[in-house]
Amino acid sequence: MSNAVKIRKKNRILHVETDRLVGFLNQGYDQIDEDGNVVKRATGGRTVSLPEYNKVVDENETLKAKVKELEATSKKVETPKK
Repeated sequence: MSNAVKIRKKNRILHVETDRLVGFLNQGYDQIDEDGNVVKRATGGRTVSLPEYNKVVDENETLKAKVKELEATSKKVETPKK
């Protein structure tokens, strides 16, 4: 099993051959390293609840506004005063 990788979905951990990894990623499994850290996220097979989605959308909008604010501040600092 030298060319095997670890994958995880919820509490299930499997060792699979690397040539089968893409199929498992599409089924909702994450590739993990020996310490359990995610190496590659799943590319399919998962659903997100509407409240969780709305929370992410709200956070995204807040962060975009903050980026615009910081870019405006950055332009003021970069512009040399004559």
